[in-house]
Amino acid sequence: MAHVKMNRLSLAVLALLFSYPAVAEESLTNYRPLEWQDGAFRDSTGDAAATLPQDEAQGETAEAARDAVEGETIAQTSQDDVWQRIRNGFGIAEDTSLNPLIGLHESWFAARPESVLRLVERSRPYLYHIVEELDRRAMPMEIALLPMIESAYNSAALSPAAASGIWQFMPATGRDYGLRQDNWYDGRGDFTAATRAALDYLAKLYLDFGDWQLALAAYNCGEGCVTRAIRRNAQEGLPTDYASLDLPNETRHYVPRLLAIKKLIDSPERYSLAIEALPNQPYFDQVTVRASMDVHSAARLANMSSNEFIALNAAFPRKLIHSDTPVNLLLPVDKVDTFQRNLETGTWDTWQPYAAKKGERPGTIAKRFGVSVVRLTEHNQFHLKRGKFARAQTILVPVKRRGVAATDTASPSTGRHLVRRGDTLFSVARRYGLSVRQLAAANPKLGTELKIGQVVRLPSSEPGARETDAIRPARLKTAPTSPTQTARYTVKPGDNLNAIAQRFDISLTDIKAWNPGFSKTSTVHAGQKVIVRKP
Repeated sequence: MAHVKMNRLSLAVLALLFSYPAVAEESLTNYRPLEWQDGAFRDSTGDAAATLPQDEAQGETAEAARDAVEGETIAQTSQDDVWQRIRNGFGIAEDTSLNPLIGLHESWFAARPESVLRLVERSRPYLYHIVEELDRRAMPMEIALLPMIESAYNSAALSPAAASGIWQFMPATGRDYGLRQDNWYDGRGDFTAATRAALDYLAKLYLDFGDWQLALAAYNCGEGCVTRAIRRNAQEGLPTDYASLDLPNETRHYVPRLLAIKKLIDSPERYSLAIEALPNQPYFDQVTVRASMDVHSAARLANMSSNEFIALNAAFPRKLIHSDTPVNLLLPVDKVDTFQRNLETGTWDTWQPYAAKKGERPGTIAKRFGVSVVRLTEHNQFHLKRGKFARAQTILVPVKRRGVAATDTASPSTGRHLVRRGDTLFSVARRYGLSVRQLAAANPKLGTELKIGQVVRLPSSEPGARETDAIRPARLKTAPTSPTQTARYTVKPGDNLNAIAQRFDISLTDIKAWNPGFSKTSTVHAGQKVIVRKP
């Protein structure tokens, strides 16, 4: 774990690691740290640990025969199989003094082959990318197996100490290595960004300590932890290698656990594991989107399940792809064309601010916008009292968007739009490439709220089209002003500057330019006046 706080139990990682549904064999969360007692490794109950079964009849002849078979296999598959690339690139030497601990973990994993295979299967989408990065940096391939003991290759993994993502970055360490974290995006769940950061961090630790075992130990418990242990041993004239240091229990087992997994991957047939070849080609490709949408819509556009999509794109804590700048998404290579085509021709849900009033019920709002309360709750944090909003609050509600090819951007001045469930002035204007002002100018009697079945006249969206009074999106009650007047908005509880900018169809840059007091902050307070339009 990238620089963990050491108040965690060492078992927490393993409990997360193998939290697979319907595990037939003994639960893997029963794994316990072991201590040397009375001539044997024992767990916290005092039971002696099982040892890996060995066939004493196997001698040097059998060993040589196995090596010969393995040699032939390597020659045949090394160019086509990512697993063989990993085996060929192993480079962390095993310290003989660690052999008892390595054997301990080896036997533990070997006793659970089905669960290990599930772990192997979960790693498959990510391995090619990691192996390519390790190859480019000339780093040992054991590091490609590190997420197996960190997160079980679960992109949504979150430890009790708040370490997150496949590489289990702590918040501060993640920020130190360029992983931005805010309400909309957490770079620790961005697989390509987090992989780059993890390898940068490990490379730095290797330069600091000059040894991969010590670098891995520092990745788990922090540079200070390992440095202090080295200093103590040096002062007492003791060796300062990993096996000789007095480290926290979890860290003491960390490298042996990795090296045990390495043994299973290196010689799977020895443990009756059938690891299928992994094609030496990318599993995913990166696409750039300039549209906000929820992850379920994005998954549908790519013809994927939401779980499959989130496994590759776990950087959105509110399950909303929301940004003022283009966003990069990862998609399986065979889904990219489907996604791009549907993005051009299909529809999806974007989420826009809505000013919920005190006393309003989420169920009423959900019905108005044609969604379930569960889905509304998924993307919002409600402040409720007896099932009603305890105070006025800005929430996000779904609005249908349509792809460029499905949008009637060339509508003549006589075009019409029939209002559907969930439509707002803002969403209709966006759908046809218009501004709210243009829509209001073409429909002078149109109210601030649209009704299902209502007909909205569509003006030309060409430059020079007449613009008049600005009409706000649904639920805003602001006195209309002429284009020659400055328009101000009174901030309500729960508002923020970005939400206000979206609500009035203006850029955050403009709103900050018109309100110099916000040039260095986006914080607003209820009752403040914000200029939302200049003449």
